[in-house]
Amino acid sequence: MDRNSVTGLAIIAVIMMVWLQFMSPANKPLQKANTVKTEQVAQQVQVPSALSSTPVSDNFGVFAASAGGKEQLFTVENDLFRATLSSKGATLKSLVLKKHLDGNRKAFDLVSNGKNGALSLLFLTREGKKIDTRDLYFSTASLDTLHTVKGKETYALRYHLAVTPQQAVDITWLFGGDSYSVGYDVKLTGFASELAGNEYQLQWDGGVAYSEKNRQDEAQNTWASAFLGGSQVKIDASKPNEPYREEQSGEARWVAVRSKYFVVALIPQGHTAGIYLDGKRAPGNDFENYVAALKMGVPETGEVVNDKFKIYLGPLDYNTVKAQNVGLEKVMDFGWDWLTRPFAEYIILPVFTWMNGFVGNYGIIIIIFAFLIKLVTYPLSMASTKSMKKMSALQPVLKELQEKYKDNPAKLQSELGRIYKEAGVNPIGGCLPVVLQMPLLFAMFYVFRSSIQLRQHSFLWAKDLSVPDSIFDFGFAIPMYGSHIAVFPILMAVTVYLQQKITPTTQTNDQAKVMMYMFPAMMLLFFNNMPAGLGLYYLMFNIFSVAQQFYINKTTTAADMPNVSLVSPSSGSARKQKKGGVKK
Repeated sequence: MDRNSVTGLAIIAVIMMVWLQFMSPANKPLQKANTVKTEQVAQQVQVPSALSSTPVSDNFGVFAASAGGKEQLFTVENDLFRATLSSKGATLKSLVLKKHLDGNRKAFDLVSNGKNGALSLLFLTREGKKIDTRDLYFSTASLDTLHTVKGKETYALRYHLAVTPQQAVDITWLFGGDSYSVGYDVKLTGFASELAGNEYQLQWDGGVAYSEKNRQDEAQNTWASAFLGGSQVKIDASKPNEPYREEQSGEARWVAVRSKYFVVALIPQGHTAGIYLDGKRAPGNDFENYVAALKMGVPETGEVVNDKFKIYLGPLDYNTVKAQNVGLEKVMDFGWDWLTRPFAEYIILPVFTWMNGFVGNYGIIIIIFAFLIKLVTYPLSMASTKSMKKMSALQPVLKELQEKYKDNPAKLQSELGRIYKEAGVNPIGGCLPVVLQMPLLFAMFYVFRSSIQLRQHSFLWAKDLSVPDSIFDFGFAIPMYGSHIAVFPILMAVTVYLQQKITPTTQTNDQAKVMMYMFPAMMLLFFNNMPAGLGLYYLMFNIFSVAQQFYINKTTTAADMPNVSLVSPSSGSARKQKKGGVKK
């Protein structure tokens, strides 16, 4: 491997480390601003203990009659999850997925705010009463406490809240048997001109419960976002005791809260007035708590407002979220939209999905994928390797030129250009193929880190291809290396060393010896904390590269090497003419 190639790889490795440190979702801390009514509405309504003796009517106004009652729980079970709903707030209190377990391979609840419920409507009345429907008791005509929906069946659970003889709130939940999407219909009767700002909010409160063993890693992949105006808005509450907030007006396609592998999205089926996102993180706790809300307008005229929503509660599976047809797949982080995301969306994921149709093990799929990528890049790699061999053969001539013209840089560059042209080599030819493959490697890093396809899929000793293939934990962290020993990075470093050993080089013995050990060590340090799937891919790609290098070394003959002259034709002709003149 020549100096240009090694230098390029070293620079890329440094870029990767710096990029991982700084290319995180943009954090937007809360800015001090004037009080906004919609922000007041978005805050969760809590009655302080000091006001416990205050009459209910003073806190709820016309909603006071619904502030007391008995809670009734209702469970709806379909092919994919088991949901528990409450008549207090007509809200969702629990959602347990059937096909996805937590890091300990146990069932877990996607709803973190199980005590109060996660979904609610918020109003600010003309009298200044802040109303959260989770404080109100709805009635329902259903007498069952459990209903099962299968296949293509559907089921509707209706809740009614009678406020006054002329005012009512109706909420209808619509469940399908084989879908992570749930219908949520809101009907407001008699609220025209009764709400401050002529709007209400539908909010998801409490973020998404964590499911992985590594909570710090999960926190780094958790945020709230919204899509409106053709672009995505994100907030990431990464710092404790620092609130984050984003509020915008306009047509929104969705608001969502995601963890590393799961997402909850509120998707309007009609017009919206805007979005509201809020996030915070408590000191000493990795959990990031988010509120995501849709602002909905209420006309000043008209007796009834009917708004329909769809709520997606499930895995961050690319094909599943894309099937919602609202651009929800943009909530998945595949890096730069102009570079790595196209590789992820149009190459990696489609190929993986296609191969998964007839290959059940994702470890084998990764090996096949590495082989396919090697086949595609084979012509480029072949040209690069031959270029490096020619550069290696030119070293004696190049060193002689450098010594001869050390005091004449212009002449040296001219002669070097002539030598490269005669030999048919490109001095950066060894580095270029590596650089061209880096977007694919970056894209694979994003896919393996955030896509649920590899989660909890094993291969050989790796129990989960989405996390490092650790075989021993130290119990403490070694700087730059980590707290465990992963096998794939070690094997990969060995293949990197072997590849350098058999690849022609243009370096001196001391330089070659340093790089022979330094670059494999850099790769070992970098990949030790990467997903096992990524380490497996790079390991197999290197193995195929070593096999290719053996083949090239075996089939390359002396006739393939460049035959160049140290003296340029013009210089030789000039000297010949000069000698002829002397003879005369």
